[in-house]
Amino acid sequence: MKTKNDNIILAGAIFLAALVSGHAQTNFTKIITGPIATDQGVFASAAWADFRSSGLLDLFICNLGGDQTNRYYRNNGDGTFTRITQGGAVQDSASHIVPAVGDYDNDGSPDLFISQGIASVTAEPNVLYHNNGDGTFTFAGNVGVTNVTGFFNASSAVDYDSDGFVDFFVPGINGAGVLFHNNGNGTFSRPASVINNILDNQSVAWADYDNDGFMDVVIPGNGNNFLFHNNGNGTFTAIHSNSVAQNAWSDNPWGLAWGDYDNDGRLDLFVTGMTATNRLYHNNGNGSFTNVTSGPMLKAPSGGGYRACAWGDYDDDGYLDLFMCGYNATNALFHNNGDGTFTKVSSGSLVAEGKDGIYCNACGWADYDNDGFLDLLVTRAPADNSTTTNWLYHNNGNSNAWLEVKLVGTVANRSAIGAKVHVHATIGGKTFWQLREINTTAGRWIQPLVAHFGLGDATNVDTVRIEWPSGTVQEIPNVAAKQILTITEPPRLLASSTNGVPQFSFKGGRFMQYDIQTSTNLMAWSPVGTVTVTNMSGTVQIIDTNPPVSGQRFYRAVSH
Repeated sequence: MKTKNDNIILAGAIFLAALVSGHAQTNFTKIITGPIATDQGVFASAAWADFRSSGLLDLFICNLGGDQTNRYYRNNGDGTFTRITQGGAVQDSASHIVPAVGDYDNDGSPDLFISQGIASVTAEPNVLYHNNGDGTFTFAGNVGVTNVTGFFNASSAVDYDSDGFVDFFVPGINGAGVLFHNNGNGTFSRPASVINNILDNQSVAWADYDNDGFMDVVIPGNGNNFLFHNNGNGTFTAIHSNSVAQNAWSDNPWGLAWGDYDNDGRLDLFVTGMTATNRLYHNNGNGSFTNVTSGPMLKAPSGGGYRACAWGDYDDDGYLDLFMCGYNATNALFHNNGDGTFTKVSSGSLVAEGKDGIYCNACGWADYDNDGFLDLLVTRAPADNSTTTNWLYHNNGNSNAWLEVKLVGTVANRSAIGAKVHVHATIGGKTFWQLREINTTAGRWIQPLVAHFGLGDATNVDTVRIEWPSGTVQEIPNVAAKQILTITEPPRLLASSTNGVPQFSFKGGRFMQYDIQTSTNLMAWSPVGTVTVTNMSGTVQIIDTNPPVSGQRFYRAVSH
């Protein structure tokens, strides 16, 4: 990809079948062996992430029961996992609730921010664990995160001001929420913000719902939800004029999930109620939402409710399906028919499990074995505070094609949180775009930093389009299906001249190496020098000691 700035050029064995006739069938196997399926605890929320940069998703689960130590499982790459029992992140005994994942220092290894306090009798601080680069963690110490205590519940990682550094936010319970701004030097500060005033909330979900390039946030409340529009300057405005914020709830809304279920290029919102009716808000594209009033996924189950929800194209047909985990009720799966309607799947253990006395706290999709099909994890906690196990379901797949996209930010935050990935393909004779936003936070579930697309009978993707939080846009044509594609954001050169000598401010990925090259005709390139970025800001100053003799010279940065 090239961008132009004056004369400077930069290149840089239980089965579940879909019930709708004509759709490819998909089946799941419940995993009953291995530590994920057999470990006992009172499990809150979980996070899938490639903590070791191995290309495999590892799993971290917050545990409130028994010894109150978290569970960390390393992916062995053969469908099995090994539990890790050493290190502060799994040896610290506390009321850890929700892990947020984000590479806060842009060193290429995702870190862990964990909220705590809601299950404690006394206020507690949140904790931050730094990834040492090999999937082990070290307590980050007093960097501005642990100096505030409270009864915190959900947590989230987001670059809310698009400055290239991941921030963290936790809504409050019996106290105010806290926004931790990343200062870009390994420390955090607490800016004044309207979202800090939100009390008594169970979860949080960020998304750029109006496609202006900045992440907005919804925080569910008992009575009304809170929707805040990001003004793009580090501040937020409370929105009171659309249905997301105006709908009244008779019981605490809990689960949140953003997803473009109708492939119109806009993120829609699903919200579950503990005993009340669920809500689906269709994004109208003008900053407003329509409250969808019909559909099988809106009805609350008898005697209970749904505590969490997750969008995912489980059968890879090109349309997002919806799973909900039960609170004193069985779990539910709804297949997207591709026309804006859903059909409830009524057979298979995926929707037969869950009952009175069982609280399924979180649920989420993740392709943990890299076969192109989304698997499902459900975390659980008994009502009587005894211990229980989690549920893991392996997706056995079908003949449909797929594409998974992983992003590496350089000008944007390294985790690429906030980036939008679009794919354009012809599926079943219909040509359309699909949208996924790179975003870990979905209510109380932390989803992987991977954009997963089902492609049905498509043999390739016409175009992959990435909209980075930095404003850079990349388009890649004619991409083969059935692959995991990693895309690195191009670096950025900003040019100036002093007495005719070109000088550059170069921003690239931390610990990445770039060749700076120059040309007078865009055909023959000669080296200026090699740059390895080491500082957290990613910015390096470059001076061309051989200034051009002509009035025109081009420069580019090429990553190794």
